[in-house]
Amino acid sequence: MDVKLVNRGAVGELILSGDLDTRTARDADQLFAQLVPRFTTLILNMQGLNYISSAGIRSIRNVYLMLIRKRGKLEITNVNDNVMEVFEMTGLAGLLNIR
Repeated sequence: MDVKLVNRGAVGELILSGDLDTRTARDADQLFAQLVPRFTTLILNMQGLNYISSAGIRSIRNVYLMLIRKRGKLEITNVNDNVMEVFEMTGLAGLLNIR
């Protein structure tokens, strides 16, 4: 998975591409943990994300919980049909702010 950060002051947008799976989830967790203290809002732009596994879903859930604890928010944008199906199957589609 490749990640590009766009810093907009209190808002950080992460542009994701590739796969968020068992192989890349640990790196994503570390990145999210570094960014949550820096930003009030994180936007995960998934336009280039092809695939997400259960490990990737866990990473998304964890960053969501970290942000909620600090009264921040997580936004998810540009989700393709395959990734959206995984969000719906896991019940996260109803919990997350996906647009």
